[in-house]
Amino acid sequence: MPKPRQKGARRHASTRRAAPKKGKSRAAKKQKTKKLVPKKSAARKTAPTAKIQTDIFATLPVVLFSYQYTAQDNHGFLWVSEHVGRMLGIKAQELVKETGGLRLHPDDVGAFDDFVLRTMAAGEAVDVHLRILLKDSAPRWIHFSAWPQGKANNTWRYTGVILNIDARKKVEAEQSAMLARMEEAQDIAKLGWYDFNVKSRMLDLTNDFAESLGLPLAPSGRVTGEAADKYVEAFMNALHPDDRERYTSIIADESWRRIEFDYRVLTRSNEVRHLCSRIQRTADKSGKRIRDFAVILDITERKRLEEDLRAQAGTDPLTGVPNRRSFEAAARREVERARRYAKPFAVIALDIDFFKKVNDTHGHDIGDIVLKDMTKVCLTQLRLTDVLARLGGEEFAALLPETDIIAATKLAERLRVAVASKPIATPKGPIAITVSLGVAQYAPNEGSIESALKRADEALYEAKNTGRDRVVVAKLPSLVKSSSLTH
Repeated sequence: MPKPRQKGARRHASTRRAAPKKGKSRAAKKQKTKKLVPKKSAARKTAPTAKIQTDIFATLPVVLFSYQYTAQDNHGFLWVSEHVGRMLGIKAQELVKETGGLRLHPDDVGAFDDFVLRTMAAGEAVDVHLRILLKDSAPRWIHFSAWPQGKANNTWRYTGVILNIDARKKVEAEQSAMLARMEEAQDIAKLGWYDFNVKSRMLDLTNDFAESLGLPLAPSGRVTGEAADKYVEAFMNALHPDDRERYTSIIADESWRRIEFDYRVLTRSNEVRHLCSRIQRTADKSGKRIRDFAVILDITERKRLEEDLRAQAGTDPLTGVPNRRSFEAAARREVERARRYAKPFAVIALDIDFFKKVNDTHGHDIGDIVLKDMTKVCLTQLRLTDVLARLGGEEFAALLPETDIIAATKLAERLRVAVASKPIATPKGPIAITVSLGVAQYAPNEGSIESALKRADEALYEAKNTGRDRVVVAKLPSLVKSSSLTH
């Protein structure tokens, strides 16, 4: 019995010895495998070689560099990436060899010395736009940035980048030129604008235009919140009192999306300016106003020109009184007024006696003086509501609102006496003149003013034919009753 146990024990022992040996072999293989994997992975993640670094730097749209600064006359590049050749047309070795290295534009040398080097001397970061000159002396804009890495032996070391911003600068220059042209055109055209966001209460505006109106200035061209509200209030206060209500009603009307209208404002010097606003409005889905963008034109000169043209079209250039066209227009308005309110009015036809003899004897220049001064004498006898007009040559007419035939006759006599009693002073001496006058009252049964003027003309010719220097009254139509109004 003992022998079998020994054999069994040996078999068991050998089994126990074999099993650990076999198992240890598997564990060792596993352990060996685990150790190999990280090593391969780590090998893949190690830093690239110098060649790979160079290739990467060459593909970047920037120039990398290191720089040292010791003194104003002792500074320069320590290393520059090869990309500098393609970007700036300069070899990296050339930059490293020379002090400073970069060939600066003459206008930027002072900026480099005063700012860049002074900043480096203080050990501070540098960030500046400069122009350099290429080999063909063509300028190129660069963005030069450098950051301090430390100081040793009184020398600051920097690392930095250079960016080619020439294209950007050209675009900026074009935009600046365009903006300058727009501002010049805006100034010539007396143009202003504003952009008002009603919801955010943000207002962008042109300050020059605001200043001309005496409005508060916004240094940045933008006001918001309460400042925007105050600006709007100041603009409303600058509106001409007679136009303020109309302007307010137009802005408050939310039915329009684009509109153009004229109005007047008072400047800080109390000068009246005529403006024209062209407004583009943005609204939400419900039609509520969100934003107004307006272009404002100063049309004062245009308005004055229009008034001058209207005045010239209706004014006699020699005497300054209304011409025939203007007189007839005023007479038509007076006819409508007389019919509506049953108010009388009269007309006087007036002609200078022997005026042709004045021209033939003294010349037309003296004749012009006589016409102008005679007009002034007549105006001294008329009311502001009366209209004296030159119909042509030496022929004049007066329109007398709310005046009956009796008052008109008295006025005509005063005119005759005033002219006859005041000789006209001329370079060739005083010239005495007289006038003949015909008076007629408009009758409600007359179809137009022409019939009343015709009766006044007939009375005028009668005065001339019966001796001149006199007043003749036209007969009243049978349906007209004389009023008790006096002049």
